[in-house]
Amino acid sequence: MADESRKRLWPDEDEWLDTFREYLCGHPELAEHVARIWFALLEHHDEGPEGVRNARFILNQALRLTYPFTRSYRLAYRHYLLSLTGQVKPEDEPNNLLKASIARMRASIAEAREARRELKD
Repeated sequence: MADESRKRLWPDEDEWLDTFREYLCGHPELAEHVARIWFALLEHHDEGPEGVRNARFILNQALRLTYPFTRSYRLAYRHYLLSLTGQVKPEDEPNNLLKASIARMRASIAEAREARRELKD
Protein backbone atom coordinates (compact mmCIF):
# COMPACT_ATOMS: atom_id res chain seq x y z
CA MET A 1 0.00 0.00 0.00
CA ALA A 2 2.83 2.43 0.82
CA ASP A 3 4.38 1.92 -2.63
CA GLU A 4 0.98 2.48 -4.26
CA SER A 5 0.39 5.75 -2.40
CA ARG A 6 3.91 6.92 -3.23
CA LYS A 7 3.19 6.41 -6.92
CA ARG A 8 0.38 8.96 -6.66
CA LEU A 9 2.46 11.66 -4.98
CA TRP A 10 2.87 14.93 -6.76
CA PRO A 11 5.18 16.02 -8.13
CA ASP A 12 6.33 12.70 -9.45
CA GLU A 13 9.96 12.00 -10.24
CA ASP A 14 9.69 13.14 -13.87
CA GLU A 15 8.13 16.45 -12.84
CA TRP A 16 10.85 17.01 -10.25
CA LEU A 17 13.53 16.24 -12.83
CA ASP A 18 11.97 18.59 -15.39
CA THR A 19 11.95 21.39 -12.84
CA PHE A 20 15.48 20.66 -11.66
CA ARG A 21 16.83 20.50 -15.21
CA GLU A 22 15.20 23.82 -16.07
CA TYR A 23 16.36 25.74 -13.02
CA LEU A 24 19.41 23.93 -11.64
CA CYS A 25 21.24 22.69 -14.73
CA GLY A 26 24.37 24.80 -15.07
CA HIS A 27 23.94 26.20 -11.56
CA PRO A 28 25.75 23.79 -9.22
CA GLU A 29 25.87 26.32 -6.37
CA LEU A 30 22.12 26.72 -6.48
CA ALA A 31 21.66 22.95 -6.70
CA GLU A 32 23.85 22.58 -3.60
CA HIS A 33 21.80 25.18 -1.75
CA VAL A 34 18.50 23.49 -2.67
CA ALA A 35 19.90 20.09 -1.63
CA ARG A 36 20.82 21.53 1.77
CA ILE A 37 17.27 22.86 2.19
CA TRP A 38 15.79 19.43 1.38
CA PHE A 39 18.24 17.80 3.78
CA ALA A 40 17.40 20.25 6.58
CA LEU A 41 13.68 19.58 6.10
CA LEU A 42 14.28 15.83 6.30
CA GLU A 43 16.35 16.33 9.44
CA HIS A 44 13.53 18.32 11.03
CA HIS A 45 11.08 15.50 10.26
CA ASP A 46 13.30 13.08 12.15
CA GLU A 47 13.04 15.28 15.26
CA GLY A 48 9.46 14.26 15.97
CA PRO A 49 6.44 16.54 16.33
CA GLU A 50 8.47 19.65 17.14
CA GLY A 51 10.68 19.04 14.11
CA VAL A 52 7.64 18.56 11.88
CA ARG A 53 6.24 21.87 13.16
CA ASN A 54 9.59 23.52 12.38
CA ALA A 55 9.63 22.03 8.88
CA ARG A 56 6.06 23.24 8.34
CA PHE A 57 7.07 26.74 9.49
CA ILE A 58 10.00 26.72 7.05
CA LEU A 59 7.79 25.64 4.15
CA ASN A 60 5.12 28.22 5.00
CA GLN A 61 7.80 30.91 5.17
CA ALA A 62 9.22 29.81 1.81
CA LEU A 63 5.75 29.87 0.26
CA ARG A 64 5.05 33.35 1.63
CA LEU A 65 8.41 34.66 0.41
CA THR A 66 7.91 33.08 -3.03
CA TYR A 67 4.62 34.89 -3.63
CA PRO A 68 6.13 38.24 -4.75
CA PHE A 69 7.84 36.42 -7.65
CA THR A 70 4.59 35.00 -9.05
CA ARG A 71 2.29 36.17 -11.81
CA SER A 72 -0.55 36.25 -9.30
CA TYR A 73 1.34 38.76 -7.21
CA ARG A 74 2.06 40.99 -10.21
CA LEU A 75 -1.58 40.87 -11.30
CA ALA A 76 -2.84 41.51 -7.78
CA TYR A 77 -0.48 44.46 -7.42
CA ARG A 78 -1.55 45.93 -10.76
CA HIS A 79 -5.17 45.51 -9.73
CA TYR A 80 -4.44 47.17 -6.39
CA LEU A 81 -2.79 50.12 -8.14
CA LEU A 82 -5.83 50.49 -10.39
CA SER A 83 -8.09 50.47 -7.33
CA LEU A 84 -6.08 53.35 -5.87
CA THR A 85 -7.11 55.51 -8.83
CA GLY A 86 -10.72 55.31 -7.63
CA GLN A 87 -11.90 54.13 -11.03
CA VAL A 88 -12.47 50.49 -10.10
CA LYS A 89 -16.11 49.50 -9.60
CA PRO A 90 -16.93 48.76 -5.94
CA GLU A 91 -17.65 45.10 -6.71
CA ASP A 92 -14.24 44.84 -8.39
CA GLU A 93 -12.26 46.30 -5.49
CA PRO A 94 -9.56 43.84 -4.41
CA ASN A 95 -11.04 43.21 -0.96
CA ASN A 96 -14.49 42.50 -2.39
CA LEU A 97 -13.19 40.17 -5.09
CA LEU A 98 -10.93 38.27 -2.72
CA LYS A 99 -13.50 37.96 0.07
CA ALA A 100 -16.08 36.60 -2.38
CA SER A 101 -13.60 34.14 -3.87
CA ILE A 102 -12.48 32.92 -0.44
CA ALA A 103 -16.10 32.48 0.65
CA ARG A 104 -16.85 30.40 -2.49
CA MET A 105 -13.79 28.21 -1.94
CA ARG A 106 -14.59 27.67 1.74
CA ALA A 107 -18.13 26.66 0.82
CA SER A 108 -16.81 24.30 -1.86
CA ILE A 109 -14.34 22.74 0.58
CA ALA A 110 -17.05 22.32 3.20
CA GLU A 111 -19.32 20.63 0.63
CA ALA A 112 -16.54 18.26 -0.43
CA ARG A 113 -15.80 17.35 3.19
CA GLU A 114 -19.49 16.71 3.85
CA ALA A 115 -19.73 14.52 0.74
CA ARG A 116 -16.70 12.49 1.90
CA ARG A 117 -18.26 12.05 5.35
CA GLU A 118 -21.49 10.85 3.78
CA LEU A 119 -19.57 8.32 1.69
CA LYS A 120 -17.84 6.98 4.80
CA ASP A 121 -21.13 6.53 6.65
